[in-house]
Amino acid sequence: MVVLALADEHDFLPSLLEAPEPEAHMERHPSYSIDTVRKVKAGLRRGDRLYFLIGIDAFRDIAKWHKAEELLRECEFIIAARPGYSLEDVAKSLPQGLRPTLKELRAVGLDEALRKRGVTLHLLPETHEDVSATQIRAAMRNGKGLTELVPEAVAEYIRKEGLYRSARTKSGAKPRPTAK
Repeated sequence: MVVLALADEHDFLPSLLEAPEPEAHMERHPSYSIDTVRKVKAGLRRGDRLYFLIGIDAFRDIAKWHKAEELLRECEFIIAARPGYSLEDVAKSLPQGLRPTLKELRAVGLDEALRKRGVTLHLLPETHEDVSATQIRAAMRNGKGLTELVPEAVAEYIRKEGLYRSARTKSGAKPRPTAK
């Protein structure tokens, strides 16, 4: 889907990091974000920083993801918010073991409380895109058109592959085939 979406964008190069192995075309294995991040980090140079860009809709379920606490400590997160969200709202979505206490928040503030836990979050205040993965999934489940949300080639691929017709796992596993 990424390749299709970026067909006319010459400044981007899609990665095949999460593409299924050719011999695995019949089996669908979950692809966990923690594994992808660790693969990417293994290829980085010393001093490089890795950022995980995620929309607020997806981040709200981060505590349910596979190895969520480890993932949040592996790299810095940039959360693309929508109007009305704050970093405090984002913090409420963290796994229980990473959430700062009220006492900590008052004493050192949210950023420092999270940093002490090995977590760095950045809030991208307002995203100027009016589409989210949540909207795409909802449109598909409800039988609505996708062409206002994604390029026609991506909409056709989603229909052809039967993606997003039923609720998918919220454990951080991404259904195959994936290109996120």
